[in-house]
Amino acid sequence: MANDWFDEVVDGEPLNAEYWQIDYIDNLLPRTSVTLEEQELISNRIFQKSFTQLEAEEIIIYLKENEVYSDPRDQYKKMYKSGMFNDKKI
Repeated sequence: MANDWFDEVVDGEPLNAEYWQIDYIDNLLPRTSVTLEEQELISNRIFQKSFTQLEAEEIIIYLKENEVYSDPRDQYKKMYKSGMFNDKKI
């Protein structure tokens, strides 16, 4: 075994993003409310394969927070979780 997984962890080099992470980011991009400039930057980084695993995780979280749901039930759940329907005086 030339490359042991432990050596990859302790050598100080960040691991490249896994294929499933890149695919997931690519699938989430069109369904988000992020600006077109941000989408282009992320798409360019996907094309250049310049993501580490940690960066990919952060981008996935960011895209999930800004995801626009097409199903009205999911839209309602997101609005409810954000507190849109709390009783408050305007």
